[in-house]
Amino acid sequence: MAKAKQEQPALRHGIKSWQVAFIGTGGVVGSCYFLGLGPLIHDMGPAVILAYLAVALVVYGMMLSYAELLVNLPRKGSFVSYTKEFLGRTAAVGIGWAFWFNWICYIPSEAIGVAVVINSFFPGNQMAYAAGVLFLLTVINLCAVDIFAKVESALAILKICIIALFCLIGLGVWIGLWGSGGFLGASVNFGGEDLLASLFPNGPVIVLTSMVVVLVNFQGIEILGLAASETQDAHTAVPKACKTATCMIMGMYLIPILIILGIFPTGLASLDSDIFSQVLAHYHLDFWAALLSSAVMFASFSCANTGLYGTVRCMYGLACEGLAPKVFSRLDRNGSPRPAVLFSLGAMWLVLMLGFSGGGSGLYQNLLSVAGFTGATAWMGIILCQLRFRRRLIKNGYDPERCLQAAVPRKKRWICLYALIGQGAALVMLAFGEGQQIVFLIACLAILIPALVSVLAGKLSQAANRPDGESEAGFETEFPPKQ
Repeated sequence: MAKAKQEQPALRHGIKSWQVAFIGTGGVVGSCYFLGLGPLIHDMGPAVILAYLAVALVVYGMMLSYAELLVNLPRKGSFVSYTKEFLGRTAAVGIGWAFWFNWICYIPSEAIGVAVVINSFFPGNQMAYAAGVLFLLTVINLCAVDIFAKVESALAILKICIIALFCLIGLGVWIGLWGSGGFLGASVNFGGEDLLASLFPNGPVIVLTSMVVVLVNFQGIEILGLAASETQDAHTAVPKACKTATCMIMGMYLIPILIILGIFPTGLASLDSDIFSQVLAHYHLDFWAALLSSAVMFASFSCANTGLYGTVRCMYGLACEGLAPKVFSRLDRNGSPRPAVLFSLGAMWLVLMLGFSGGGSGLYQNLLSVAGFTGATAWMGIILCQLRFRRRLIKNGYDPERCLQAAVPRKKRWICLYALIGQGAALVMLAFGEGQQIVFLIACLAILIPALVSVLAGKLSQAANRPDGESEAGFETEFPPKQ
């Protein structure tokens, strides 16, 4: 019996430490970055930089809390396991299934984004292109995790290079080396006498009501935590990756936005194409505009690839914790949770077909706010878990400052609290946005319905039956009360 237990497959530790940060980056920088940034710039005007700075600080606060949990109390189910242990079973069901629902809907929209780009170069059957993307994603995620890590790291590096290329070209346009505008200085968006009116051309309220959509642009970084259980040398790699990924993403968002604001009138930005191509085409740099447009294909595929990985590991974590059918905790010989992959993929196929039946572009646009809402609840859950973790440590007689590795520094704790309060305010403001009331209701139902079903149905399985034969000690075992 003991021998059989030892031979059970386990999640394979095939992700190298340097690849973890790139996986976090891959989950964030997708078509929403290239396509969704345009409407935000159009609606918010130059104040978009303030919105991204505010959300970047939220991300940093969340990742500080996440790193402390991941290092000191590792869990296969990541934030799902933490939510169950520190916030309760009902909260874990609601947040975990809402996270799964979020990516199940969003990944097909990324597949559609890839199909749109391919179709612009090679006109054909757009549905067939999107189906091909999902098939390729399936193959990658059914392979051993080290294959996924290599593919995603390569795609993430490619995205970084593309964004760096735009920054170089855009900086050249701003100082007048090329393009058709000469030295631009602050004349494009800040040339008026009323600085406040220039900063908020459509008023400050729209910045607040659109903050959840800005949060969407950072969704996916939490997948870094889901990858932690398959990372080599996780105790040192994870906290370093949390900081590295946060800094990389801040730079990849803030620097290009500053360049865009310096050279492109915000009123011209739209969803018709990616913002980078719009900017370069405005200055008649058509070759570079076409090259940047093709980059959306790689960004979308990379984001979808990481999203599918995160979705499957979330489902696996739910099953590990007894919050989903036990079959989804089974692993194949490669250490891949095949049943969770196939079930999640089937749901994505359904969303893809529904999306094309109602128009592909509609699917993409309608999911942004829902994704921001459900993703933000997972982030808020992480911060709340870290706060409860520290309170229970103190209650059991421990000094968090001395017993914890990768602890949140005392001087930075306010950032975690700001991240918690700021996200809560953003979720409330979503309900006051124009035409967002239905989206707000759908997002709430995505959390409340699974939680209600869990309460009514009781336990689906016993969390004590670990799928891979490796028991995870609870908080009270790791940090027993001191006498």
